Amino acid sequence: MGSRYLTDLADVVRGAGLVVQEEPGWQTRARSSGGYNSGLPNHVMIHHTASGPSSDGQPDVSYMCYSADARPVANLYLSRSGKVWIMAAGATNTNGSGSDPCGAIANDSMNSSAIGIEAGNNGTGEPWPDAQQDAYVVLVAALVAHYGVLVDRVHSHAEWAPGRKIDPAGPSRWASSGTWDESAFRTDVAAGGSTPAPPERRSRMYSIVTATDGPGGVYASDMIHVRWLPTDAAVKHYQSMLTLFGFNPNPNPCTTKDLQDGVYGVLIGPLPWDGGRDASALNVWNILMNGWGTPNDPAWVHMTGARYFAEQAAANTAPAGSVALAAPESGDLPPPASYRVEEQPPKPKRR
Repeated sequence: MGSRYLTDLADVVRGAGLVVQEEPGWQTRARSSGGYNSGLPNHVMIHHTASGPSSDGQPDVSYMCYSADARPVANLYLSRSGKVWIMAAGATNTNGSGSDPCGAIANDSMNSSAIGIEAGNNGTGEPWPDAQQDAYVVLVAALVAHYGVLVDRVHSHAEWAPGRKIDPAGPSRWASSGTWDESAFRTDVAAGGSTPAPPERRSRMYSIVTATDGPGGVYASDMIHVRWLPTDAAVKHYQSMLTLFGFNPNPNPCTTKDLQDGVYGVLIGPLPWDGGRDASALNVWNILMNGWGTPNDPAWVHMTGARYFAEQAAANTAPAGSVALAAPESGDLPPPASYRVEEQPPKPKRR
């Protein structure tokens, strides 16, 4: 059995400027063969999970560490927000059978030769958020630099097992659809990557999450900030905005700890555990405007897409319990002359 465990893994990832969460017991977690043999790992393997946004973060991690038949599935997990979970310091079971494109190791031996990364993505066309793409490059660049892995030995699952695997895949800077161009990914890794941009510069991925424990509550998330939706009306209106602009309106289950740990973004009050319910929907509605203009601005009318809200806006009042989805980057909006509140606006492009 291999005796090398990468017990400095969390420090390496933090040193790259990424947000890290350590899954308990990771320092001794490994596949049945134990740690790595001397001189290993000498590869880094990248994957996607083939799981949807509802299991992003801790649900995916719990499955890979505790429930999967081939557990532990990988050393590291990269969430859609760019946060990295440290899951195992020893060899893992993420690669299966295949052949090394470099010819550096024997067939079917990648599990004991590579640091494996699983990144949250459904693999069936889900766009990759910029924050996650940035973090993927930064993460892999940090690993190859610290552990002395040649960049040419960074491989995708699809390269290791062509015809059997397609990952990573999906709309990103390395593919408009389908399997990524791994050569282009390696080029970015060789350039060293850069710490992900400040949140305000990232494209946003809107979702709705529901805490299933503690004080509970339903929350609006753009993977940068999280805000409580305190009424049924607020929830329904936010869901209508998600649907209108092409995002999934179905609530994703999470825990209160996930919210407080920043898995879905930084919490902004009022919050149910702060006794903020009396602050009520109007305050939350105003907070959700988030600096994207006033209710009299054409952009706001475009984003709400309904005559009722436009009429309320004209009077500088907000319907109790309503929320407004923050506008996308200005390049995604049509010119003001094209706004027509009588008609449903076109969907902005997704990035």
